[in-house]
Amino acid sequence: MLRAVIIDDERKSRENLELLLESFVDNVEIVGTADGVLTGINAIDLHNPDVVFLDIHLANGDGFQVLESLKNKNQNVIFVTGHEEHAVKAFRSDAIDYLLKPVCIEHLQGAVERVRARIKSETTKDAIQQISLSTNKGLQFLKTEDIVYCKGDGAYTYFFLKSGERITTSKNLKEYENRLKDYNFFRSHKSYLVNLAEIKTYIRGEGSHAVMSNGDNVGVSKRRKDMFLAALSSA
Repeated sequence: MLRAVIIDDERKSRENLELLLESFVDNVEIVGTADGVLTGINAIDLHNPDVVFLDIHLANGDGFQVLESLKNKNQNVIFVTGHEEHAVKAFRSDAIDYLLKPVCIEHLQGAVERVRARIKSETTKDAIQQISLSTNKGLQFLKTEDIVYCKGDGAYTYFFLKSGERITTSKNLKEYENRLKDYNFFRSHKSYLVNLAEIKTYIRGEGSHAVMSNGDNVGVSKRRKDMFLAALSSA
């Protein structure tokens, strides 16, 4: 059973969404509702839901302020709004989906299934280590062992895979450093996060760097070199 909170400044919209969920989506329990930023944050803190249905325009601010308060929490957010122009910003915030009012039942069902898939991947990550990425194509799941390294470029991160594929996400490298630190990944440089198991050679000296299994060179900063070598020796 997924536990859900609905945050929308219009009572009728909250009631309509609750009715759609009860009528057309299995195993979703509405544990709380709210109409504004502060009441929304309080509802999330109180109920710790599996999924948050969030409007953009709220009584005393906007939904992105609610998201900002959740950046260190593992919440699944589905935007439900009448304002299409905020879609890009919503996906960059790692939202699961972006539903336009009036809500299409099939789109709602699909969004909830994506939440279930993300939760399943996270609860089984010890057996099958996976990470979910929000891309311009939607939510994508990767086995951590398939990642050679990640490269940060401002607000974007590029994932370089064993298959030769490169995936672009609109999250900075720090976000993925936090999510991958328990899976044998190390931040060797301000721009690089490497899979220690995929390092082929380490080149010492001026401009020291690691050669990855795919042949790419990644930087190792002077400040991080000792910690990198320690991590590499214990990997």
